[in-house]
Amino acid sequence: MRKGGLILLLGLFLGTAGFSGFYYAGTAHCRSMMHEPQPELAWLKKEFALSDAEFARISALHEAYMPQCAERCRVTEQQNRKLKELLAKDATITPEIQSLLTERAKNRAQCRRSKAAATWHGCRSKPCCAARRWRTATKWAAAAT
Repeated sequence: MRKGGLILLLGLFLGTAGFSGFYYAGTAHCRSMMHEPQPELAWLKKEFALSDAEFARISALHEAYMPQCAERCRVTEQQNRKLKELLAKDATITPEIQSLLTERAKNRAQCRRSKAAATWHGCRSKPCCAARRWRTATKWAAAAT
């Protein structure tokens, strides 16, 4: 029994060490990207083999877009809070709730237009196939945020 316990313990240790080693090796690239000046954009530089000048231009576009995005998120959050309050008071759709839903839809549409404009500016200098890949990749990245 003692020998079986020792074998089991050794197996668990080796399994844990193996998993940890493979995990560490498999995530090395992702961890190294976290030390980039702008880790949220480092994947774009790698994926599309951007030069330093292109990456600087994309970074500037990103920095210019972020305050607008933050403001729209703040407005959306306020609208969501107000909508929750109104729906807690009355379960029927009142004209006030309807107008708030319309404002909220307009704000979200403006947010999507701004994201699309930022994406199009980012892929402006790419050849056709790369531009299509760029728009697809940034669309999925934006949806994840």
